[in-house]
Amino acid sequence: MAADFKLDPLSKNVWAITELDDRNLFPINYLIVGTEKALLIDTGIGFSNIYLYAKRLGMVGQRPIIVVNTHNHPEQTGGNWRFSTTGKYGLAQRVEALAASARNKNYTRLLDSTHQWETKTYKVTRWLADEEEILLGDERLPENRVQVFWTPGHTPDSITLWYDHGGRLFLGDLFQRFEDIKFVYEHCNVKQVESSLRKVLQLIKSQRPRELRYSSCRSESDGACWPTFKQFHRFFLSILAGTHPGTALRIDDEEGWRFESRDKSMKVVLSREIFQKLVDARTQLQKAEQKNNEHSL
Repeated sequence: MAADFKLDPLSKNVWAITELDDRNLFPINYLIVGTEKALLIDTGIGFSNIYLYAKRLGMVGQRPIIVVNTHNHPEQTGGNWRFSTTGKYGLAQRVEALAASARNKNYTRLLDSTHQWETKTYKVTRWLADEEEILLGDERLPENRVQVFWTPGHTPDSITLWYDHGGRLFLGDLFQRFEDIKFVYEHCNVKQVESSLRKVLQLIKSQRPRELRYSSCRSESDGACWPTFKQFHRFFLSILAGTHPGTALRIDDEEGWRFESRDKSMKVVLSREIFQKLVDARTQLQKAEQKNNEHSL
């Protein structure tokens, strides 16, 4: 079982758990160990038993485990059923809760998406509010406090977790470098993505920007927030504005567009439908501005 996961320490009480799955997706899950409880962020695709793996880690010991999903995609929820099932069995031993964003419960409960492959049924037992705190022990100790922020766009229920004690943001699929950030799914909303990026950027600015780190679901478990996140926000705005050139491509037999930053470290992929909606919106705006200019003459 240990060969199915790779464990990397990120700080004194934070670890990255990479799932070495047979689909070569290698989703990254995260573990925060507080004084009384442990927090597991995401559960991978379920290729192997992350529940038993996490429970047997020495640093977890006998601590109860709280599971939090950054968003409802199969790379993050595939192992959920091992922690919390429906029916008479309920929560697994030493699991306190399986938590997810309360922003859109209908979407979070959705398991019939074409992107949910063999995800087994599970039950969310705790719904998280925006800016809610998850406590891993005595709230007076900073290492026990993790704050939740709703950051929808990639999915309606996407969240970012802020761990002030470790100076770290857990971004889910909101951002990563070197691999495609895909907005090709049915429930993606790029306007919400931009709003979420601004929300996280404001949080970074309000703290100690040059010291903060971020951890993503794929490719980057330990990246510097500043100025990387600021650059990505500008890059994303240029895509929305239509000022950054893109390349047409095909994704899963559906046409889409890829946009790359100049150094090719940041890559955004939009579905054909989302790309066309942006083109249409810009066209309508230009027509409205032209009409207003004609009236002002």
